[in-house]
Amino acid sequence: MTTELAEAVEALTRPSRTKVIRDDGSTTTVTHDPLLVQLEDAITSAITGNGGGAGEPSGVLVNSEALYRLSVIRTQIGDWCRIQGVPVSRDAVTDLLRWHVAFLSSNTDEGFYVHALQGWARTIVEMINPSKRIPLVDPCVACGAYQYVTGDGSESPNPVVVEYDQAELHSSLRAVCRVCDEVWQGADAVDELVSEMKEKHPETTRIIDE
Repeated sequence: MTTELAEAVEALTRPSRTKVIRDDGSTTTVTHDPLLVQLEDAITSAITGNGGGAGEPSGVLVNSEALYRLSVIRTQIGDWCRIQGVPVSRDAVTDLLRWHVAFLSSNTDEGFYVHALQGWARTIVEMINPSKRIPLVDPCVACGAYQYVTGDGSESPNPVVVEYDQAELHSSLRAVCRVCDEVWQGADAVDELVSEMKEKHPETTRIIDE
């Protein structure tokens, strides 16, 4: 599983590139910062006045969900580093890369770490480019959770949510638990999930718009 772990680390720590079609039909390549850097950038955004006058207010808007997620990720990476005897810098990209190098020489099973890293990547992508989300009322059939922790640290119901990109509805459809990061990918898997929920909770299963 070494390749899978390396890919999960790179998805968070390496720049990515996408091709964009211009108005004249030509294409150009756009480079994106690593996902962990994008998450850090998402925490704050400048607010300035429109007129440019000296008396106009300026300040910083804090994205509490991005701040919370980055704090959780930094703390977890720091714990992993300390287990491997790696110095912690509090720079998420640097620390995760250092941890990965040290981890490769250990005999620890990689499955837990791959699952965690992939979950972080999905969370960051969803924050940056959110898809349509439709919560399911019933608890998660994988972990049994009835609630999940929101970006501001409060508890909210409906941990399992159906997600899709309206431009690519069929191929993008999936369900994900916001507690255990279990994923049901594709229309068939989502249908099976809803059917299982109905069997366990026939009186309550319903979809609500968020």
